Amino acid sequence: MTHWQASCLANRLLLGDPTRPLCSRVFVQPNSAWRTLYLRATDWLFDEPHHCLRVHLHWLTLRYL
Repeated sequence: MTHWQASCLANRLLLGDPTRPLCSRVFVQPNSAWRTLYLRATDWLFDEPHHCLRVHLHWLTLRYL
């Protein structure tokens, strides 16, 4: 299972959307402490600045192809 598939599965289990990665879903949420914590944690975990933003933009690109 790829990271993308795992993220989509996590989003499906938590929020019911089987096509959108969890990082994209969290990125579009209103600012809050948990959102900020999640964004920082994924940046650190994947060693990539603005990880959730990149995933969200990639998902938008795939969605509108």
